[in-house]
Amino acid sequence: MKDFNKSNDYKFWHSPVALILLFCVLVFFGYKIIDLIKKERETSHEKEIILDKIDSLNKKEVDLNKNIARLETDEGKEEIIREKYPVVKDGEKMVTIVEDEVDKKVLDNKKEEHGFWNWIKGIFNK
Repeated sequence: MKDFNKSNDYKFWHSPVALILLFCVLVFFGYKIIDLIKKERETSHEKEIILDKIDSLNKKEVDLNKNIARLETDEGKEEIIREKYPVVKDGEKMVTIVEDEVDKKVLDNKKEEHGFWNWIKGIFNK
């Protein structure tokens, strides 16, 4: 009787239905493993991006802390005030350089006079 049961089990696992079923299960798990590998790669790539952002934010924080420390000193305050407003200390003189707008217009006109189309206009205007 035991031999008969063994032969039935043996026949079931070697039958085409069981083999097809096992093959389908194997293919299903194979696809799931491939999906997991893809997700792991995406996750590691996103992790690298986030770590790079964290590093850049840490560097920015260090720079901002340095700027804050510099601005808390008298020299830093003076530098910012001098950049934003035209102020001088007692005894200092300030020179302001103003560009002439006329020179810019003359240069712009000279630039416009050059070119093929302006050359043709110049021929008919003379």
